[in-house]
Amino acid sequence: MKNIFRHFVLLFLFYFTFLYVKADRKFSCDSVYSNTQKSEYFFMVKSYADYMIEYGRDRYGKEHSPLFATTLNRETGDIYKRNPPKAPKGIRNRDRSYRGSNVANHNGLYNILYQLTELTGNKAYAHEADTSIIWFFKNCQIKSTGLMPWGEHMGWDFFREGIIIRKLQFWIHELKGFDHWDLVWKHAPKEANQFAMGLWNHQIHSHKGKRAGDFSRHANALFHWSSWGKGFPSHGGKYIAIWAKAWQETGNPEYLNAIHTVLGYFERNISPKSGALRYATKFPKHYSLGHNIGLAEKLENVMDIVPDSIAQRMVLLTKNTDSLYLSFKHDPSPKGIGFIKSAHVHTLEPGEFRSEHKGGKFTTSMWSSGYGYGNSTSSASKCLSRYKKTGLKKYKDLFITAVEAYYNAEVPVVKKMYPNNYSGVIGLMLKAYKLTGEKRFLDKAIVYADLSIDAVMDKSSPLPKASNKSEHYEAITGANSLMSNLLKIWIELNKESLK
Repeated sequence: MKNIFRHFVLLFLFYFTFLYVKADRKFSCDSVYSNTQKSEYFFMVKSYADYMIEYGRDRYGKEHSPLFATTLNRETGDIYKRNPPKAPKGIRNRDRSYRGSNVANHNGLYNILYQLTELTGNKAYAHEADTSIIWFFKNCQIKSTGLMPWGEHMGWDFFREGIIIRKLQFWIHELKGFDHWDLVWKHAPKEANQFAMGLWNHQIHSHKGKRAGDFSRHANALFHWSSWGKGFPSHGGKYIAIWAKAWQETGNPEYLNAIHTVLGYFERNISPKSGALRYATKFPKHYSLGHNIGLAEKLENVMDIVPDSIAQRMVLLTKNTDSLYLSFKHDPSPKGIGFIKSAHVHTLEPGEFRSEHKGGKFTTSMWSSGYGYGNSTSSASKCLSRYKKTGLKKYKDLFITAVEAYYNAEVPVVKKMYPNNYSGVIGLMLKAYKLTGEKRFLDKAIVYADLSIDAVMDKSSPLPKASNKSEHYEAITGANSLMSNLLKIWIELNKESLK
């Protein structure tokens, strides 16, 4: 009896010693960060991550999961089973995932969690990101096709433990960006392989014949029902990158066949008059400058891991991308037309030549937001990326011109603004600071960061608002990228002390 009592006392003392050490470590850690420049940025990001881990998970329905919610009530931390707040102006209702999660909108959140682990040494943050991603692939994959319920139109319903069906286009698979394939191949290789093969079998409409490689960015995720004619270049580049990774992991020659086939489709769609790659077979006159840069970057990223015969075709396909882009009279200066987004594929006359968008805007603007609107921050970032890749000074000049325009601009007071609007400008200033070493750009990033905090943050919640005209949280408008850039500013300000 005495031994039992002694063990109980020792266990009791150990437990409270553990709590004390843990609390002391947290206090010490917080004390260190409190003494840093703009420490409020760090604590805002950390509070956001902690809140999402605590309240922004799937705690609904019969089965709870580690998935993160896409839309939340900022004051209660609850999602909306029905009757969500009105979507921010410019966001289509059918693209929202208010009943659950859209993993395509959470790249930034995962990256924040990984970075917090690096900064704080607390492995729990990275663990939460890992657990969420792996669970998604192991539990949400659509068995009939191997595709995932993510993208612009699909999502995972926390209440019915399946895809969200209360949406007009709930069945449409569209691949958006995803940064964590290494993790998926390591911990869910079967599912990663099934997804890569699903893209080939169910997203690509024709494997042989005169339409070989043609596809649509939209495919039915529930059963085989592919389409053709809307095979946009940047989407095809994403597929090829996934197949290149899958071939590297499995050695399955069918993935090389998939790459060969889609490359052939693009090669057939190059204009013999201009050398430009058309947007898609159903838009035979349209040339998208941004889509072609997106394709080039994806192909350049995988050229080293595919056989030389395929890599050489990739080189030829992307050969004219930069000269064509730089041949246009882009002008992102304050009084300029912005970046040119599209042109006639044969004549290269700037304009909008998609049949369903006649008369549409074919240049970017500084403060645009919403579906289908071109924002100059994205085009400027692409120019910087191409400059780093190619060394072409004209890309750098365009980037700096855009940066200076935002540097000297004033944010519109009455215009709707998403977190993404602020984040895009903050990102430009940080990139300009790293490129030039001029501290004025870092200072301006802080100015825009403080403006964003005033616009979309308040004391009622650590979650950013969906817009400066909204009161709820909605990841689709860029909350994750804003939080990520606040953290980047803090790191830049304190990088010497963080070493």
